[in-house]
Amino acid sequence: MTTHYFSPGPATLPAAVRDLVKLELLDTFGIGVSVMEISHRSKHYEQLNDETLRLAHDVFEVPSTHRLLFTPFGAQQHFSLLLNHLSRPGDTVAYTETGVWAHLATVDAQASERNVVVVFDGGPKLNSLGNPKDWKIPEEAKYLHLTVNNTVEGTEYPTLEFPGKVPLVLDMTSALASRRDIPWQRTDLIYASAQKNFGIAGCSVVILKNDIFEQARATAKKNLLGNALNYCSIFDAKSILNTPPVFPIFVANRYLHWMKSVGGIETMEKWALERARMVYGEIDGEFYQGHAIEGHRSRHNFVFKLKTPELDSLFVAEAQKEGILEIKGYRTLGGVRASMYNGISLESAQYFAQFMRQFRSKHG
Repeated sequence: MTTHYFSPGPATLPAAVRDLVKLELLDTFGIGVSVMEISHRSKHYEQLNDETLRLAHDVFEVPSTHRLLFTPFGAQQHFSLLLNHLSRPGDTVAYTETGVWAHLATVDAQASERNVVVVFDGGPKLNSLGNPKDWKIPEEAKYLHLTVNNTVEGTEYPTLEFPGKVPLVLDMTSALASRRDIPWQRTDLIYASAQKNFGIAGCSVVILKNDIFEQARATAKKNLLGNALNYCSIFDAKSILNTPPVFPIFVANRYLHWMKSVGGIETMEKWALERARMVYGEIDGEFYQGHAIEGHRSRHNFVFKLKTPELDSLFVAEAQKEGILEIKGYRTLGGVRASMYNGISLESAQYFAQFMRQFRSKHG
């Protein structure tokens, strides 16, 4: 039986990428040494690293106005790091409260002696992202922080165009490499962990605007961030300031090659929207109860409930018998959550939608 694994992250790799990694794992460079053993100062790893940086620029469609670096940090480390690169104690910063991770980012800011303005609070349901036209974003804010896709709640901003001129900071952990509408001119910083759309756990990408690069370096130093935590120092060292996560970088390289070979972000976005059409086509009936309101629904995380908790549990149990795994809803929300990032095939999405139809016919 084929396994259809819909984990919210770490997420399924494309079959072609997983097969290639398996093939190359023990002798990655043709010298009898695995990428897991190679020195990060060797010419072999240096070439891999340089190529991965170039590929990421290309595949993510990063313009020449921005710089890109790989880091070993996860999103929660970036909550604090970005704050200390872009602001000082006493500065005003703006956030939205739209989900679990957006809340944690806000909490980090609130604990940092900044003037934190929450321009939208979606609680307690967290099923809407609000109307940006109604937000009162302080003009003096150093940035507006947005979690583009909320994995727990299954919400995603339908557009990344927002009123005002305050620079944007975008948590795109579940969105980078799957949508092309990034407003680069207004975006100062993007961060994204790899394990959703372009790799495995262990590394993340930071994209920083050239215009603020040296200012960010100076601000980080004033905030007493050590050299190894300074984005600019990591960039200067070509993301090899110290030993990098070599295996996650290698997997990202192979994943990026695969994305480029099938048409890049244009194809990823097309497939994401097609998977979403299949699943929401089943949710939009009387049997399943979707969590997010229409217009704010994620193209990756499909969150819904059935009429009773017992039916929720039965759905998950019967799905497992059919090879559908990792779809239990987040502990604070319950229900069902199926996550489909770039590595999920259209066939797997179709299989899941078909199971939803069969379950509805049997228990509806």
